[in-house]
Amino acid sequence: MIYVTGDIHGSIDIRKLLENNVTKKITANDYVIICGDFGLVWNWKKEVRNEKKWLNWLNDRPWTTLFVDGNHECFPRLYSYPVKEWKGGKVHEIRPKVLHLMRGEIFEIEGNSIFAMGGAASHDRGPAKGDTDAVIGTGWWPEEIATTEELDYGLDNLEARGNKVDYIITHCLPTFYQEFIKKGEFPPDQMSEFFEYLNKTVEYKHWYSGHYHCNVDITDKISVVFSRIIPIGAAVRDSELIIGIPKYRRNDTVLVKLGEDNIRMGIVLKVEAYGPFMKHDEPYYEVHFYGDEIEKHGTMVKETMIIEKSMMD
Repeated sequence: MIYVTGDIHGSIDIRKLLENNVTKKITANDYVIICGDFGLVWNWKKEVRNEKKWLNWLNDRPWTTLFVDGNHECFPRLYSYPVKEWKGGKVHEIRPKVLHLMRGEIFEIEGNSIFAMGGAASHDRGPAKGDTDAVIGTGWWPEEIATTEELDYGLDNLEARGNKVDYIITHCLPTFYQEFIKKGEFPPDQMSEFFEYLNKTVEYKHWYSGHYHCNVDITDKISVVFSRIIPIGAAVRDSELIIGIPKYRRNDTVLVKLGEDNIRMGIVLKVEAYGPFMKHDEPYYEVHFYGDEIEKHGTMVKETMIIEKSMMD
């Protein structure tokens, strides 16, 4: 089986891959795809101790870890790894069971065609933030944005398949959906405009991205994933709860089902990963519902009571 998850940022957000009720079911015949911001090829000089520890840890997992690049990668080092042919496309082999899916490649995995296109603009540093004096190698590299040649290569591969694949794996979204989810905070760029074109010209079953640090189905065919591990083909709303990994974050706006005909919108004030007093098997959230008195304490709700993150957030 193939699973999809979001950014791990080196060891910062890797805990969703530690042993839990979901990962313990993933076998040696399975694959886990990370939608960018892998971050374990980060130091610009060499593989440092923390990177080596976690890369070796991933290589020792039952599954094979695959990833597209995000914007938080050290691209000169990433591109220095050996290039190998793997399941119909090219990869950088970081470890025998840790592979970078190179840009514009189409892979055949378990009978599924998967188009991979990493890259995104860093909106927390570098020129995309307006910092024209940003120094290359201090958290950003210009290679974060795919070159025209890489984009054309991807288009050629898609055209050779009649512009039809089963799944698309990227780090960022098409411009329209990026603006929708970020409310204009992230301006259009070469990557998002390229994906805008793909969304209009390529036939696919489902598109998965990372980058935005949330878990939400934007349409019935486009999902953003961060702290969930989803079987490919499934939506975020159908993903299995990972005990101890809250799906929502403080200040998220959520829709909560309080009763059969009582659905309310509110903002998350507090997150308790294991519930009150750490005695529960799912996260709890303190939610302040719109329309309630400002001074009133929020209502504690289980994660299973939350329908979804509101796109008004």
